[in-house]
Amino acid sequence: MAEKDFAIVCDATCDLPLSFLEKSAVVPVRLDGADGPVLDERAAAERLYRSLAAAGHTQVVSVHSAACFSPLVAAARAAAEDCAGVADVRVVDSGSASVATGMLVDRAARYRHFDVAFEDAVAGLETLASRVRLLALPAPGSRLAGRRRRPRGGLIGRAAASLRTRVTGERGLYLLSHGEVTQLARNNDRAALLRRLAHAVGTVANNDGALVSALADAGDARTLRALERALVETDADVACLGTVRALAPSEEALGSGSVALAIAPSSAYWRDEASLAGLGSQNGVSGSGDEQNDGTG
Repeated sequence: MAEKDFAIVCDATCDLPLSFLEKSAVVPVRLDGADGPVLDERAAAERLYRSLAAAGHTQVVSVHSAACFSPLVAAARAAAEDCAGVADVRVVDSGSASVATGMLVDRAARYRHFDVAFEDAVAGLETLASRVRLLALPAPGSRLAGRRRRPRGGLIGRAAASLRTRVTGERGLYLLSHGEVTQLARNNDRAALLRRLAHAVGTVANNDGALVSALADAGDARTLRALERALVETDADVACLGTVRALAPSEEALGSGSVALAIAPSSAYWRDEASLAGLGSQNGVSGSGDEQNDGTG
């Protein structure tokens, strides 16, 4: 295959519709055993990489959500090493999840469409991964919400915090960026949390300039509409790419009724493909994954 005709792999936490993945020739890692027994993540990824290599795709970029959200990124790295003699597999960790990971998958498809060289495409994706963030209002008791700092007081303190959440309906606002989960706010007033989220977006826009965003919801249309209104009221320069329904793996992590917003600087997301030329060979390495960005304030 030509140098620029690389394969793109993702996992189901990118929350992009199957129709988009099929149209863009993006291949998800399958664990469901459609053609045999159910496989663990590492075996499933290795099987897919070897299958792509057998079809002539010896260069593969595999885009995954952060390890705190999806176990596939670690499995993909291990599988890439297992396939080192068969295919050149580069695993890109979005450092985030859901539609933030979807942003990277979308850009990977675009870079390939416009014939960006494999090394440069990987470097461009790693650079974007360092700039993308996910702000989420997960359901109380969800896996992501459970990652907040444990309250003081040992078992009694944790039990009290859990009881308070159930009784008051208290929810949290979380930031997922660079693979780390940070709780930004906690309140039993949904409107207050949405205002805090919109304020965080406005702060990022003030620091980074114009933003692009994408929304994912897990069945709470009311909260989704309220979030859209809150974002409009901030008057921040944010262009929405669209809204998707969270797929099952993301809904499992965020909880039913959750909502999430991905943001990235427009300059990073809409980067001209010509500007990627040679990026992969800078300093003799592929990518700019250690590039950091400012917090949300």
